Amino acid sequence: MGLGIPMMKSLAEFDPRRLADDLRRTWQARALVETQRTQLGGVVLSMLAHSYDDVMPTLMRVVFPGFQGIRPPFLCSAGKINKRGHVIADVVMRDNQPPRKNRIIYRSLTELRDDFRHLADSLKLDDRDRIDMFNCLQRWIVADQRLDPTMNPADPDARRLTVH
Repeated sequence: MGLGIPMMKSLAEFDPRRLADDLRRTWQARALVETQRTQLGGVVLSMLAHSYDDVMPTLMRVVFPGFQGIRPPFLCSAGKINKRGHVIADVVMRDNQPPRKNRIIYRSLTELRDDFRHLADSLKLDDRDRIDMFNCLQRWIVADQRLDPTMNPADPDARRLTVH
């Protein structure tokens, strides 16, 4: 579950600039740059931190030179799907304040999926990177609290299972 950087044959081949350039070309780094200061950027950052926790400090310093730390607002939990089908997460709004629990990030999985499809298109990701990105997104959603996630909302029986 690495960042897709080719392995070096020996320490003699180690070139920090080349390694940094390789890292900047990964879909992870490009997604961070493309989505910075957007709602989707918050999800991308949280999603990458969830999947690549150990390498995030390095990735952030390479992608954003001079990076010191993440400033609020930011997502501080993995995503969940609540009973109504909203994608929710905990959000830190200000320093020294407790996180706001279960804030709605997306009204539906469809909206989230479509935003990530548009991101993949704008980054011109190949099939392998698209699959990797959506697998990473899938790992970020850690809970689904809907009564029946497979039920079609257009089905007449879906109305009797709605949450009031």
